[in-house]
Amino acid sequence: MTPIPDSGPPSLPPKLPAKQHEAVLTAAQRPDQLVAGRDDRAYWKGEPWYNDRTLAALYTAGYAGPFPQPWHHGDTDWGETIGGSLYLTPAGREYARLRGNIDVHRRKVVIIACGDKKRPIPDGQRHGWLAGELYTGHYHRSLRRAADTLTHPDLIRIASALHGLVPLDRPLHPYNVTLGHKRAITAEKMTGHTRGYGLFDADVIFLGGKDYAELLRPSVPHLLAPLTGPMGEHRRLCRQARENPALREMWWEQAAALSDEHRPAP
Repeated sequence: MTPIPDSGPPSLPPKLPAKQHEAVLTAAQRPDQLVAGRDDRAYWKGEPWYNDRTLAALYTAGYAGPFPQPWHHGDTDWGETIGGSLYLTPAGREYARLRGNIDVHRRKVVIIACGDKKRPIPDGQRHGWLAGELYTGHYHRSLRRAADTLTHPDLIRIASALHGLVPLDRPLHPYNVTLGHKRAITAEKMTGHTRGYGLFDADVIFLGGKDYAELLRPSVPHLLAPLTGPMGEHRRLCRQARENPALREMWWEQAAALSDEHRPAP
């Protein structure tokens, strides 16, 4: 057998100017891998952020890019969209690993199904509940507890029959819409949500029933849906995931393999 030559360790990419270098390493340590600018919530929360010149340089270098929004058509150019949020690309993560010694990989996103039972709005309360507090059914809460052990809260999304994918901190009012209703989210509309959250560049686990999985899979073909059988079996598997780190690790290994399988060829 002919020996395979040792290619050696990967070569270091050229070091970026100080602010750009700092921005990549800072983003690599955020769960969402956001390269925060003045228009991001990170700015208003007093977290590190960077000016448009730094963001533009990282975009041009290929270390950060935008997540396309529903109103974008085709490939998204950050300059044409007048700024917007940027997130680390695979090249940006590689830079952080080699230049910052940060063990950063694709984001680990968990999507959970919503639920029929919702917290009512008390008399006199004008605002709604945060999405993470709205759904009160035992099945949804079981999914949520499992999701909390699988990933960071910033990377959990709820699949709502009315609203599509929503983060836990989005205010919502109770609603009475199920899949198939004329006001319900469709697979076509869901595509805008999955693009806008950058699920094409993430390992994704879905916890819920096959109806939502079928709604998501056209735009997230690498979706891992490990729950099988009836609802009671779903809850049992969620309990196992909470209690068994090895099961959680296996799920993420399977999700990563699906992501690799469906990743477009360079």
